[in-house]
Amino acid sequence: MNQYDPKHIDKALKRMEKSDTLKGIHRPDTNIMSFFNDIEEDNQLEKQKSAAELKKEQYLEKVNSLKKLVKNIGTKEEIHRITAIGALIETTNFLYLIRCCNKMLKENMIWFNQIYKQYTDET
Repeated sequence: MNQYDPKHIDKALKRMEKSDTLKGIHRPDTNIMSFFNDIEEDNQLEKQKSAAELKKEQYLEKVNSLKKLVKNIGTKEEIHRITAIGALIETTNFLYLIRCCNKMLKENMIWFNQIYKQYTDET
């Protein structure tokens, strides 16, 4: 029978102890698929942010064009409300709309679209 070298036995025991220590460490989401899921979630969030920013820019362009139209023939009340709606749009985060803010924004946009249609039909 072959004799075991005590050095090798000590090394093996140390490796086993180290392995036991590493097993005790909690490592959440260490599989490779969770990494890809995180990347996918980040990509989806970026797409939503881009869509929200695009929507905001479109609304602001519409507000500025209506402001120019109303400036000459509109009432002061309309000009002030359009300016307020523009400020509301600029400060609104379309990605994380709160329910009460969503309702207020929707009401203002309905009014805004009616006025926009009215003034674009006249010119």
